[in-house]
Amino acid sequence: MPVDPERWKKVWDACPWATAFASPLWHAVTEEIEPSDASFEYKGIITPLRKIKLAKGFIRGYESTVPGVAAGPVSRETPDDQTIDEYWQELNRRTSGRFLVHLRPDSPFIRTEFKKLAIPTHLAKIKERKERISRHHRRKIKKAQEAGIRVSPARRETDFEAYMEMYEASLKRWRKRPARVYSKEFFDRAREVLLPADAACFFMAWDAELPQAGAFLLYETKRTVYWHGVSVERPAAGAAHLLHWAIMEDSERRGMEEYDFGPSPGLLGVERFKQGFGTQTEDQITVLGPAKLFSSYFLKRTNR
Repeated sequence: MPVDPERWKKVWDACPWATAFASPLWHAVTEEIEPSDASFEYKGIITPLRKIKLAKGFIRGYESTVPGVAAGPVSRETPDDQTIDEYWQELNRRTSGRFLVHLRPDSPFIRTEFKKLAIPTHLAKIKERKERISRHHRRKIKKAQEAGIRVSPARRETDFEAYMEMYEASLKRWRKRPARVYSKEFFDRAREVLLPADAACFFMAWDAELPQAGAFLLYETKRTVYWHGVSVERPAAGAAHLLHWAIMEDSERRGMEEYDFGPSPGLLGVERFKQGFGTQTEDQITVLGPAKLFSSYFLKRTNR
C-alpha cells in the first residue's frame, strides 16, 4: 500500500467519523476487485483510493471504495476549513478530476465546492426495533419461527458454498446485470481478512437443510452495516424478515446501536421491506470530481 497499514489503522481507530469501509482491512479486501492502489496521505489525512474502470474500461478514474458504502478520508482530528479545501484540490490534482468519494453525512469533508450526490440509506435504531417494526413484519417473523426457519452466523464451509450458489443463481435470474459482479475470490478474501478480526460476519437463514437467504455484514463502532445479500428465488415465508431480525438481535449483544440496511436504488419493494422495520433514511454523499465524462457516466448509472 502507498500508505503504511499500521499507521492507517491508528488514524482510522482515532477518527470520529470513520466507517468500516475506510479501514485498511476493507481496503485490503478490495484488492481482489481493483488491484491498482492509489491511496495516499496528505497533511495527516489518509484517503482510501483505487483506480477503477467504467463502461467496459473506456472511462477510467478513482474511487474511495466500492459503490453503495461510505468511506472517504480519515484523520485523527477534524481539519480546519483551509486544510479541507487544500485536500480537495490535492485530490483533484492527483486524479485529474476523475474521482468519486463516498462520505457519510458526519464527515467534515462534505464541505467541498465539487458536485455532490445524495444517496439515502435506511437505518434502524436497534434498541427501538420492537416498538418500530410493522405488524406485517412481526407476523412474518412469527410465521418463519413457527415453520422452523433458523438463522445463525455462517461459519461452516457449507454455509459459504450455499451463499455463493444463491448469488450465482440470482445473477442468472436478473434481467439486467448489476454494475459490478463480485467474484468468489473477493468473498474468500473477505473471509480471510475480516472474519478473524471480527470486523465482519456472514449470516444464513435455513429451512431444514435448504438455504433461504444470506447476508454479509461489516461492523463499525456502533453500527452494523448490511453490505451484500442473497436469497433463493422463492424463499420460505418470513425467512428474509427473520434473517434481519436475528442480525439486529446479535448486533444488540455486540453493543451496536444502529443497523444500516443499505440503499434501495429505485426499488420500491425493497424500500418498503426496509421501512417495515421502522427505518429512517440517512443521506450518504458521493462527491464527484469535475471531469465531465467520468462524473456524468456515474450519474447516469446511478439514476437508472
